[in-house]
Amino acid sequence: GLSLPHRPWAEVRGLGRSFGLNRNEKLEAYLSPEELVRSFARAVAGGGGLILNVGPKADGQIPLLQQERLLQLGEWLETNGDAIYGSRSWVRTGEHRDVTLERIDPSINFEWVRNSPGRPIREDEFSAVWTGFVEAPGSGDYSFTVEADDQASVWVDGQWAAGSEASPASISLQGGARYPIRVEYWEEAQNASVSLFWAQDGSPRELVPTSAFFTGAGPGANAGLQGKYTSRQEYLVYTAKGDDLFVITFEWPDSVLAVPIPRPPQGTTITLLGLGQDLPWQYHEGRLLVDFSEIPFSKIPGQWAWTIRLVGYAGADQVGDPGTERRGVPR
Repeated sequence: GLSLPHRPWAEVRGLGRSFGLNRNEKLEAYLSPEELVRSFARAVAGGGGLILNVGPKADGQIPLLQQERLLQLGEWLETNGDAIYGSRSWVRTGEHRDVTLERIDPSINFEWVRNSPGRPIREDEFSAVWTGFVEAPGSGDYSFTVEADDQASVWVDGQWAAGSEASPASISLQGGARYPIRVEYWEEAQNASVSLFWAQDGSPRELVPTSAFFTGAGPGANAGLQGKYTSRQEYLVYTAKGDDLFVITFEWPDSVLAVPIPRPPQGTTITLLGLGQDLPWQYHEGRLLVDFSEIPFSKIPGQWAWTIRLVGYAGADQVGDPGTERRGVPR
């Protein structure tokens, strides 16, 4: 997560993965409107800012997709700017939860560099586990090695087989038989990569090929390994301005927005930016529960992220009775 340094800072990046115009950049390399808005909100919540590079063409024209992203950010700020302009970081930047990506990978040979394995996984501080079966082409003793930035370990048939920071073990395998395999990987920061190799009876090592991996032990199993990637993801962030606290949520709550903050003082007014009306709320078991259930779809203000204002909360005593307090909700 973002820290709270005691000096100005900004994240500097392009709307895609490149600075300047890169005609070979694929669409998925560009920030979506949601990703742009949320990256911007996270930076501000952490006490910083966001400097965006746009890459004009030779004639000075900004590509239409990049124009659209800037206009979309401006559209979001028209509704939510009170939480951004002149704001400051609060005592916490936001709230996180685990997110996962599951898929079948044909082999373990990845060079992600500074990219994510796939959405919604972040570029840093993620883990992956691959499970399935491995089949050797011939009988013999196999030594597995794994190269990883940052760490990885391998188990074959329940035995530890290799680690990125340890010498490999020799595993006896029968040709044509399938053995359970488990590979665990941990990425911390900066570059990310992992590759799995094997060598039979002292021969030169090679990447374990897709033909050796299966998702099951039976004849109908798919080729490859079942991969599960996990990382943390912010789902809301906080900013403050004057005595007001702003909570920016990255998901529209269909009924109730639960915010794990100390109980607001009795009579606190909570509004949704862009709506212009007070929202009912209650407090229960350490969570502020803001009622969104009566907001019709046609009245939802904007898209990509939404902001509630707790009037006077950032300047109030935030330590209170952890019991249930209601405002605007019938008992």
